[in-house]
Amino acid sequence: MRKIIIIIGMACATVLATGCTDRFIDDYDVSPNNPSEVPESNLLTASQVALFGNVTGELAREASIFMQSQAGLSNQSLEEHARYKIFEGDNQNDWESIYTDWMDPAIDLIEKAGTINPHYKGIGLLLYAWGGAFTSDIWGDIPFSEAIEGTNNLNPGYDTQEEVFQQIQYLLDQAIAELSKPESASLRLPAADDLIYGGDVQKWIKLAWTLKARYYNRASKHYAYSADSVLYCLERGMAAQDDNAMAVFGETANNANQWYAFYVTRPGYMGMGEFLIERLKTNDDPRLPYYAAPDANGLFTGSTCDTRTPLLDASPIGPLYNTSENPVPLVTYHEASFLKAEALLRKGDHEAAARACNNGIMASVKWATGQDAPARLTSVTAAEVNLETMMLHKYDALFTQVEVWNDWRRTGFPVLTPNPDPLANQQGIPYRFPTCISERNYNSNAIVINDNYQKTWFAE
Repeated sequence: MRKIIIIIGMACATVLATGCTDRFIDDYDVSPNNPSEVPESNLLTASQVALFGNVTGELAREASIFMQSQAGLSNQSLEEHARYKIFEGDNQNDWESIYTDWMDPAIDLIEKAGTINPHYKGIGLLLYAWGGAFTSDIWGDIPFSEAIEGTNNLNPGYDTQEEVFQQIQYLLDQAIAELSKPESASLRLPAADDLIYGGDVQKWIKLAWTLKARYYNRASKHYAYSADSVLYCLERGMAAQDDNAMAVFGETANNANQWYAFYVTRPGYMGMGEFLIERLKTNDDPRLPYYAAPDANGLFTGSTCDTRTPLLDASPIGPLYNTSENPVPLVTYHEASFLKAEALLRKGDHEAAARACNNGIMASVKWATGQDAPARLTSVTAAEVNLETMMLHKYDALFTQVEVWNDWRRTGFPVLTPNPDPLANQQGIPYRFPTCISERNYNSNAIVINDNYQKTWFAE
């Protein structure tokens, strides 16, 4: 899976800036614009840019349609996504990009940083762990421990999802250890090349702990100790909105916000979903005009999931996402608050669980609108807090994120009525994506699963 990375945009700026030198004249076969070794700064930026594209791009759009926060109205958004017809070739580009553009430069960054630049190495470990976890969330068992070995291993074996989750916990522990080393231990430190935190290693450490909490919680159906592990990690994780990990974008077409780019270049493919719109309207939720834009009649409307009667002029996605340079959430303090609430609920502490749930609502509203949440939204009590209530509020808060689909597969909430269109797959909302065609064709060790309704390990 390893191949030479052609780094574009910000990632190539350092290389291109070198220009021609005397060395290029003396050693005519060594071009400074095609280096055999890529510096840590370029690898870091390249991996993050790919992360942004994969976490907020096509896979997020499909998950949003499955979860009815948005709707597929035409073309492939209707056929493949709204009608649940996902085939082995549909997400081939996403699969390849995660390995080649996200995890491959992360591995290179780990190796390049070695023992002399532990902060770069720590971020590389985190990015690699995150890429493996994200891929396993969607496809289940995946090549991970043997992946990205290039010509040394063209047929990598598959790790089970449980094994992947165990490995990412170990990798994140390693990342925390490297990031905790003093600045004096490094020859070079990440700065502007770090698009997420600008080189702030304390924030990277908090992100690592929060990701650990996310994946302990993901495995909660299998590990009795998951609640304690989640709470332990969150004590060291994100403590405020300022800790949020965000995908950042620019104003030009090749580095624009993925939601903006899709709605601009493919108008009419998607619109807001009825389920989310009606929840926000019923609750008089202040996030509504940020999540959705008015339709042609000046109203907020969502399309039903029934593709026989799509509302073709449903509200498009709102200004919070439908702006070229607006950042998009990856991991947030409000997600951490809901993770805490769920863990506390499993431990039977309903008072603390209700407080954490309300805190997640407050944090989400503040992030989305810049205003404090109204009391009517943050009044979940110990008597009424339960998993369904919690997951509904988390559904509202994590709009556009694949995490909503992950939670639904694990908990069954929110309760959604699948598309009743006879042209849709009548087994309902998918639980996974099928093994990609390249794995079936070219990896003799591939575990091929074509059943989109075979649950992954964390959802069993």
